[in-house]
Amino acid sequence: MTDEAALREDMMRLETAKAQLEALSKQQELIQLAIEEHVKARETVKSLAKSAPGDEMMIPVGADSYIYAKASERKDVVIGVGSDVSIQRNAEEAEKILDTRVEELAQAFQKVAEMAAQTEAAVHELTEKVQERYEKIQAGH
Repeated sequence: MTDEAALREDMMRLETAKAQLEALSKQQELIQLAIEEHVKARETVKSLAKSAPGDEMMIPVGADSYIYAKASERKDVVIGVGSDVSIQRNAEEAEKILDTRVEELAQAFQKVAEMAAQTEAAVHELTEKVQERYEKIQAGH
């Protein structure tokens, strides 16, 4: 393989690695948003569990918006379990479900962060390799 062909191949591999790194970064952002959403839901459920009937509460409805509501004696929570299916659980059970989801999301975030670190190292290595090949080709001409 000629030096030029090897350079082109390395540059293609470098661009692919950069694209992978960008995708992993976006994946991390999405996971972080999901973690924040689940934490907010968990905190709302905790507030519900501690409230007395008639207590006024601010309930998040998304997009950093809230509505005022009064707590009732009923402390049940409807929680999504996937595929547009929801179940009704008491506040304590719902809190445990949300805790588990936050832990799972944190683990997923860590795995993606590790893959991003490996990909970033590969990008660095390929960048140096491309630079060396380019300098070698320039010196030869």
